[in-house]
Amino acid sequence: MSKKAQLIAQLGSNMNESAGSPPATQDRFQGFIPGAAATGEMAIDRIMEDIDQPRKTFDEDALQALAANIKAHGVQQPIQLRWSETHQKWLIVYGHRRYRASRIAGLTTIPCTFTDDNLDESTIRVRQLVENCQREDLAPLEMARALEALIGLTGWSYRRMAEELGLTHMTITRTLGLLQLPESLQADVDHGKLAPSVAIDVLRITDKAKQVKAGREIVEKKLNRSQAKQAVNAIIHDRTYTPSASPREKQLLAQTANIAIYRNPDVSDYKIQKELLAIAEQLCAEKAEA
Repeated sequence: MSKKAQLIAQLGSNMNESAGSPPATQDRFQGFIPGAAATGEMAIDRIMEDIDQPRKTFDEDALQALAANIKAHGVQQPIQLRWSETHQKWLIVYGHRRYRASRIAGLTTIPCTFTDDNLDESTIRVRQLVENCQREDLAPLEMARALEALIGLTGWSYRRMAEELGLTHMTITRTLGLLQLPESLQADVDHGKLAPSVAIDVLRITDKAKQVKAGREIVEKKLNRSQAKQAVNAIIHDRTYTPSASPREKQLLAQTANIAIYRNPDVSDYKIQKELLAIAEQLCAEKAEA
């Protein structure tokens, strides 16, 4: 038996059906170059992306970098495909980034494996999510929307979903919590202006308008996690927020409280300014790390 026939048999396709059978099942392997077992290379023009897959955005710079790597070294890990009778093409189960980068690199075929045609939708979505989770490849809100869609498909509890995806119950809860944010704050999370962990703190505020106010203040003032919590607490308790000094700043203030400064006439203004700037830069760097 040829490699192609073996592959088709493994996929549950019967090449020896009656003459009245439609040719689509056989035609699906046009452009396929068999490899070992159920792997090989498929012509890129026979493949299409799955519009329902979890990943919705692609970093163009990262794609260009991956394309350059693929051009130099080839695709190291096959993508996975499943047949679509509706589109008469192969749908990507996972490997969308590799597929896009391969097109940019000018490849005409791409290494692939195949999955069973009869997989139900929820199983496919779980596979896609697991693959992306293992690669830490999804943006926080992409993950949240994918989890929400999976709940709609399966009716799973948070605990069951955590078990199926290999995540903690807390991760599922906090990730889905991002969908409760006002749209403007979701956009800030999407664009990397608001950290997901800080955004979850904002949800402690029950009033949506006040959530937006808190989020805007955190983004505009570039508050760190500790300062963001203080800002949220101030809004919850209807207080004016005043950023407190970091432990390091408090330590420096205590150490210098009783220091008197005398001007040394032998030291130039330029040297004094230079040393003061160096101290200021050090304090700014320590504050940013806090």
